[in-house]
Amino acid sequence: MSSEKYGNYGFCFQDMPDNNVANIFSMGLELQTSIDYHWDGMIRKDIQGVEKYVFQYTLSGQGAITFKDKLYSLHQGDAFFVQLPSQHCYFLPESSESWEFIYITLIGSAATSCWNFIHDHAGGTVNIPPEANLIQLLHSLLQETKEQKIIDAYLSSARAYEFIMECYRFTKNLNTTNQELPEPISQVITFIQQQYGEYISVEKMAAIAGLSSYYFIKQFRKYTNTTPSKYLTRVRIKKASEMLLHSDLSIKDIAAKTGYENANYFNKVFRKITGFSPGEFREGRISNLDYLII
Repeated sequence: MSSEKYGNYGFCFQDMPDNNVANIFSMGLELQTSIDYHWDGMIRKDIQGVEKYVFQYTLSGQGAITFKDKLYSLHQGDAFFVQLPSQHCYFLPESSESWEFIYITLIGSAATSCWNFIHDHAGGTVNIPPEANLIQLLHSLLQETKEQKIIDAYLSSARAYEFIMECYRFTKNLNTTNQELPEPISQVITFIQQQYGEYISVEKMAAIAGLSSYYFIKQFRKYTNTTPSKYLTRVRIKKASEMLLHSDLSIKDIAAKTGYENANYFNKVFRKITGFSPGEFREGRISNLDYLII
């Protein structure tokens, strides 16, 4: 590969936001071929002052990182997110001819919270497919940086926060995206999708799953990141929004068809979820919508 594509970029803006929740400190694309490449998380020069957080993603070759003397090999698709300062060290091992990676260094309280969340839920290293939104966003941010499109601290902060939110999304879904739902949970979801207009209690769902109510709720939350009741409400409101946009049914009839015998209660739930009453939604207060994402 041509070395012209590689480079490191530092961000230094005079006009920083008063509440610097998140910002980009540096980012870059590197190809390391020397075993002199070695970063100790406790003694490196750039850890003076504010805490920093490095997200580094392996594109090719092999690198390595240690956390408190435990060694991890880093191959294509492997990433780590480390705090500066902290007890870690990443380097090019003697057994590797090269290590190509892309990285971003973040600062701010939102970066701190994100680092804590990732380490609690994913550990020190994680494998991420190159087509994942998180990695595509990282490449996009580097391209914007190269083209000098991130012109001030406010835009840098917005981009940093966007990346942090994508880290949360990926980590939160990490345990469920690569596995199928258990059959009992899948059966309940299919039932809800087909029978959302009926009265459906948690006890009914648990019976369909063949589980106790307590264990069913626990398992449902584990695999869907929400409760059975909230999932049912989301399905009903989504179906109701489609009827409001694409049918001439009265609001009372739509309420009945989506499992709400009381139209006033339906109005209350719809407003709580969407921010609009069913009437306002139908009248086009939210313009140019074909579907509502909930």
